[in-house]
Amino acid sequence: MRTRNTILLIVLLVIIDQGAKLIVYYSLMDIHCEIIPEVLDFKPVFNSKYSFVNDSIYKRTGVDAGLIFHVILFALVWLILFLQYRFFKGIAPKNKMLDVSFSFFTAAAICAYLGILVWEKGTLDFLHFKLLGYIICDLKDIYINCFVLLLVISTTKITKEYNVKVRDMVSYFKGIFRKRA
Repeated sequence: MRTRNTILLIVLLVIIDQGAKLIVYYSLMDIHCEIIPEVLDFKPVFNSKYSFVNDSIYKRTGVDAGLIFHVILFALVWLILFLQYRFFKGIAPKNKMLDVSFSFFTAAAICAYLGILVWEKGTLDFLHFKLLGYIICDLKDIYINCFVLLLVISTTKITKEYNVKVRDMVSYFKGIFRKRA
């Protein structure tokens, strides 16, 4: 996938996520309805704790990791996964599924930053999955799941096709950090 197409996909995914949130915020905040009985509800709610994990920990313990922690965490996770993406892209430069997977992740990261830095009340979640332990999420969370699925499929295929070993990735990461030192 060419760089321009990758950027267009990322921009499109961010627009869809943020557009959906704007529609929900301005027109549907007071609506609660079942989409799929006993499985999926539409139920808008703001998460002011920056992430699902932080919100869950806060509800159980009262501990809040805070904004700065999340800003750094999101950047660090993106950087680590970007380096992994570059490793596999170096081995299989024509693998489009790998590009699409990372596009989903990058769009999710941008949406996460918009949720914690731009939206005044926090991240606007509106999909309530009952089957998964009453998890409430938004499109960004679906993007992350798409990323994980596509990444696992593409990296498994690349690993098998090119006989990639863990030591290859370790050598790649060592090489990156040696160049910087």
